[in-house]
Amino acid sequence: MNKFMTTFNLTFFSKIKAKSFIFTTLIIIAGMFIAFNLDKIINLFNSDDEALMLEVDAEESFLTVFEPTLASFDDTIEIVDSDGSATLEIVSTEPLQAEIRMDEEISDTREQNIQLALNETNRAYVLQTLNLSEAEISQMYEEVPVDFLVASEEGSGGFEAADADETNILNMVIFYFSVILMFIILISYASQIATEIANEKSSRVIEMIVSSIRPTQHLMAKIFAMIAVSVLQIVLITIGGLIAFYFSDTTELLDQFGLEANDQTLKIIIYCIIFVILGLILYLSVSAMLGSFINRMEDLQQGLMPVTFLSMIGYFIALGGISFADNIAVTITSYFPFFTPFVMPLRLLVNDTGHAPMIIGIVIMIITIIITLLLAGYIYKRSVLSTESGIMKNIKRIRK
Repeated sequence: MNKFMTTFNLTFFSKIKAKSFIFTTLIIIAGMFIAFNLDKIINLFNSDDEALMLEVDAEESFLTVFEPTLASFDDTIEIVDSDGSATLEIVSTEPLQAEIRMDEEISDTREQNIQLALNETNRAYVLQTLNLSEAEISQMYEEVPVDFLVASEEGSGGFEAADADETNILNMVIFYFSVILMFIILISYASQIATEIANEKSSRVIEMIVSSIRPTQHLMAKIFAMIAVSVLQIVLITIGGLIAFYFSDTTELLDQFGLEANDQTLKIIIYCIIFVILGLILYLSVSAMLGSFINRMEDLQQGLMPVTFLSMIGYFIALGGISFADNIAVTITSYFPFFTPFVMPLRLLVNDTGHAPMIIGIVIMIITIIITLLLAGYIYKRSVLSTESGIMKNIKRIRK
């Protein structure tokens, strides 16, 4: 046990002291501070904060409709009688045609808001020419009521209201962040652990190492050290995110982007953390196993191709399946252990997904991780002193 801890501590502390670990962690935390204060940063560079004095050259009847309409689209534009920095001239009312003269250019947002207000005013003018009553005008703008019904599960031939599965934006953001974070850390540490193991074998340092510690014990110490480093980085990023959230006034940001929690939010946070950790453990174990086949650094990238391909497929399924989270293809792939950490949390975006699929996915991953670790130890013990130059030759040697 002492030899295991010696190898574990050596690998663990060398990794957390590395500049790549420190810089990556700080950059991600800094990114979260920026994200939580995005509205304030936008306001710093937003010239729309300063009111625009708009002089309108039009009849009083036009102003009566246009002024409140414009205020509903943009309250930073103030209509004045004279000395405005921009002048809106109504060239014609049938059809409505306008021209704006400015002392200096205004933002695209303000241009769009003025355009929208003019469109709405023009619509009101057209409705007036049709001599419609207020009731008829209101009826034109009313939303058509539609009842969406599905066949009753009881088989009675009746229909019942369909469940509304509107995707929550905040839950989607949490899911995206967890998947992207896992993919970045996974690719980084998978390469690191495979490189360390392959480098020891190619430099023949392993001959001295195995003379004082059992090969399987040495491998497991390295795997668990890398797992601990990756989990520590996730914990630090999570703590940094919570600090950024606590010290940032996110109320306006949440309102601006429509981010509201629902009854699935806490569940998706917990399961995303669990699947990110399990995903890292699984892929790091596989990377260590693949690194055991490699005796030359030139074969490293070829040896890691399965990890790269599997993680990329899972990553793209997760990102591409966001619009059909309840599809049968998503359900099936969520139970394939190498795709489970990417795809299973995606199913939580559907409101009727319960705990049972998540627990099944966790059990499948734990079983796969145990099998992978046992297989990695077996392969490493049989190939640790191998001098074969090719991966396929090493595989054939292990099978003997």
